[in-house]
Amino acid sequence: MPNKKTTLFPLYLIISFINLWAGHTNNNTLIFFSKPLLMPVLALWFYFQTREKNSSFRQLILFALFFSWGGDTLLMFVESKGEHFFLFGLLSFLLTHILYISVFFKSVSLKNGFIWKNKWIVIPFLVFFLGFQNYLLPDVEKTMQIPISIYSSVIILMVIAALNWKDYINKQAFKFVFWGALLFMFSDSIIALNKFKSAIPQAHIWIMSLYLLGQYLIVRGNIEMMQK
Repeated sequence: MPNKKTTLFPLYLIISFINLWAGHTNNNTLIFFSKPLLMPVLALWFYFQTREKNSSFRQLILFALFFSWGGDTLLMFVESKGEHFFLFGLLSFLLTHILYISVFFKSVSLKNGFIWKNKWIVIPFLVFFLGFQNYLLPDVEKTMQIPISIYSSVIILMVIAALNWKDYINKQAFKFVFWGALLFMFSDSIIALNKFKSAIPQAHIWIMSLYLLGQYLIVRGNIEMMQK
């Protein structure tokens, strides 16, 4: 019988490539088939990789992947069902980021981590946040400006929380998690630019490539940390 630990990750890769190909060829049917499968498969892979390490830490990651699945699914209905699905999707991903922040600070607290001892490192992230907000918000409807600002603040905090792991967990786990959080942030940034500024060629490819790799790296990093 195939080992679920070894078969689920290749399945995640296959579905990812199917989704990216569907986006490249504008095959909406294939997108609707593949996209809702991605996070459940990644969650199952994480579940079987860590089932001997049952803890609240592990449960938070599974919940984060659940809300990521919710965000993926809800955002598929924006064009057909209305803009309120964008807000629902935004809320679902907001909960994802909050859960990841909880995971990162649960393993390495703010006052005991890298950020507290290197406070200057926060400056580039604040500059990116303020610059992005200044560039984006003038083209965003007033009713959406506060939700977008809150969401942007939270995802920046998620990246900072991931950076807080530096020098306090094994290097491989840190690299996976930090780069995963960074790619997740870039994916969300492209979503905002594509929606509120101007259409980006092959936006689906860029958004999903960064998102799928980012989610994998975050999960992989947590597996690495939990198995040490």
